[in-house]
Amino acid sequence: MKFKPEQAHMLFIFSVSIMMTAVMSFAILLLRIGLKEDFFVIWISDFIVGCIFSLPAGFILVPLIKKWIDKRTAR
Repeated sequence: MKFKPEQAHMLFIFSVSIMMTAVMSFAILLLRIGLKEDFFVIWISDFIVGCIFSLPAGFILVPLIKKWIDKRTAR
C-alpha cells in the first residue's frame, strides 16, 4: 500500500504522537510509582489522557515548527 504525500505526513504525525506519548507516559509513571501490580491500569489511563493532548499538539505544532525551520534552511 502506497500513501499520498499528505496521507503519509498525517500518518507520520499521528504515529509519532502516539509512540512518544506511550514511551513518555510509561517512563514517567515507572519512575514515579515503580512497577506495581496496578501499573498498567494506571498507565493506560495516563496514556489516553496524554493522547488527548499530544495528537492535537502534533497536528498544530509540527507544521508550525517545520515551516519555521524551512524558512531558516539554506538551499
